[in-house]
Amino acid sequence: EDHADLRRLATPEMVSYLSEELADNAKNGIRNEVSNVSLLEADIAESWREDDRDYATAALRYESLDVMRDRASGKIVAGEADRPTETTELWTFTRQNGGDWKLAAIQQP
Repeated sequence: EDHADLRRLATPEMVSYLSEELADNAKNGIRNEVSNVSLLEADIAESWREDDRDYATAALRYESLDVMRDRASGKIVAGEADRPTETTELWTFTRQNGGDWKLAAIQQP
C-alpha cells in the first residue's frame, strides 16, 4: 500500500488503477496480502516501439500465498495462508527514450 513505490514503478494510469483497488479494499475493511512469491516461468510475449516509447509484454507464471484479511481482526476472509496458488499474468512494461521500465498493464488471460 506504498503509493510512493507505486509511482516509482508504474505509469500514472497503472498507479490510478491500483490505487482504486487499494481504496476499495480499505473501504470494505480488507487488505490483500501476497507473500512467498516464486517465479516459475517468464517469457517475453511481445515487444514493440511507438514513437519514443518502448513496450514489452512478459508472460509470468508464479506461485504465491495470496489472502484477503479483515483489517480490524487480521482474520483471513479469502484465500488460504498455507496453500500457494499458481497464477499466470501478462505484464506490460514501457519506457521512454531508454529510461527506466515502468509497469503499464496487467492482464489475466
